[in-house]
Amino acid sequence: MSKKILLTGAGPKGFIGRNLAEALKDKYELFTPSSRELDLRDYEAVARYIDKHNIEAVIHACSSGGESLDSDLKMYFNLEKVSRNLNRMIYFGSGAEFDKRYNIIMAREDDFGKRIPADSYGFAKYIMTTHARLSNNIYNLRLFGIFGKYEDWTCKFISNICCKAVFDLPLTIRRDCKFDFLFIDDLYNTLIWFLENKPAHHDYNVTYGTPVTLTELAAMVLGAAEKKLDIMVENTDRFNNEYTSNNKRLCQEINDFSPTPLSVAVEKLYHYYYDTRDNISHEILKNTK
Repeated sequence: MSKKILLTGAGPKGFIGRNLAEALKDKYELFTPSSRELDLRDYEAVARYIDKHNIEAVIHACSSGGESLDSDLKMYFNLEKVSRNLNRMIYFGSGAEFDKRYNIIMAREDDFGKRIPADSYGFAKYIMTTHARLSNNIYNLRLFGIFGKYEDWTCKFISNICCKAVFDLPLTIRRDCKFDFLFIDDLYNTLIWFLENKPAHHDYNVTYGTPVTLTELAAMVLGAAEKKLDIMVENTDRFNNEYTSNNKRLCQEINDFSPTPLSVAVEKLYHYYYDTRDNISHEILKNTK
């Protein structure tokens, strides 16, 4: 019998959870309740749901997006409490744990804790990782930048410039910087490994581990679109803070970790937006940056 898994954040607005629900539904028995069906901030409701459906593992992809430190921590610790009796709990951390006020350059997991983030989102993830490291069965798959279908193209950089290329608009960049990404499709197999194996550590940088500038990404989009459009950088006085990671720990753990080449992933995403262009508002798109 397939493992019974509670996947949070799989609703229409849940970018990571929605993608994971599609990818994992044929391999596991997934339970993906909406927030109306299950309030993750209510411990008693969470405990009843876990018991009623005989849940064996939790994949926690729900987040307030930094809007509420209180909500993010209540959801995490309610799930943590019930997960003590489960096989494992996996959640998605963030490079923001390393404090985005400063350059984050090829950060290693061992660099965690050198600074405490000032923003609510980074601080919530910092608290979760501090706790997960002391747990028996909670694992943080730390993401820096992740992209793919279903994300908010009005504000997420790669999706935004893909959509602009579809409509022959200039590709705009507020300020260039070095970033580290992962294509959503490459998260699936990695997640399955963590569900089926016993990791040696409790947090991993799940990224390409190779810095790329935003202007380089824009050039990849134009290559995928086979178009010559302007790439407009609004502020050229300096680079924004770097946001990159070292993924050596992940590669040592998963010997066959081989993510989709970034240019191939960008091309796939461009064609997704081209094929679904009727769902994109040109008026909204042209006013985004």
